[in-house]
Amino acid sequence: MNIKKYIPKEIVLIMLLALFLNALRIVIFDSRSFVWLFWNLFLAVVPFVISSFLLIYDDKNKLTKTSFFFFGFFWLLFIPNAPYLVTDLIHIGVVRSVPVIYDSFLLFSVAWLGVYLGVYSINHIDQILKKRYTKKFSEVVIFFIILFISFGIYMGRFLRFNSWDIFKEPLSLIKKTHITFVYPKDYNTYLYIALFAIFVYIFYRSFKYIKER
Repeated sequence: MNIKKYIPKEIVLIMLLALFLNALRIVIFDSRSFVWLFWNLFLAVVPFVISSFLLIYDDKNKLTKTSFFFFGFFWLLFIPNAPYLVTDLIHIGVVRSVPVIYDSFLLFSVAWLGVYLGVYSINHIDQILKKRYTKKFSEVVIFFIILFISFGIYMGRFLRFNSWDIFKEPLSLIKKTHITFVYPKDYNTYLYIALFAIFVYIFYRSFKYIKER
């Protein structure tokens, strides 16, 4: 199994850059305030790994419908963690003991990686859907997946839910989701979800255009 062919070099390079900058930050500035970024990066890699293996087995015609839907479900739970990294840009300038320009490079590399992991992973699922169904069907499904991703980013950033809370705290998740969307304090909820959706959709369409060219 040639796994290397499914792992883009640019993702490896950006990943190494993000890890290096965060590790160097600890050594040079003696600050561990962004150690949690390592965990966020791990969560962002999970959906990429899942979709990569799904694509590998699909290319070998070994991916059953049951396996696709089973692992696809977990992929759907974790995929918001990739573009979610873009929202970590809000931490630029928060830690005064580290130069703002340094944290800007670090957080931008993390956000950049999140976008790459996200669009590549979505494209993996897109390829599988096109092979099994039709191009039109795949486009519709991907559109709703992007809406779900936007919803997941909002839930993570503002309501502080994690991917596994659907199993750990299902009642709390349902209750807070119901209150947030049925009785919103303002329209910012819908605005942010719309912005996330537009952001992810445009980046994905741009990625597909460049890839097809």
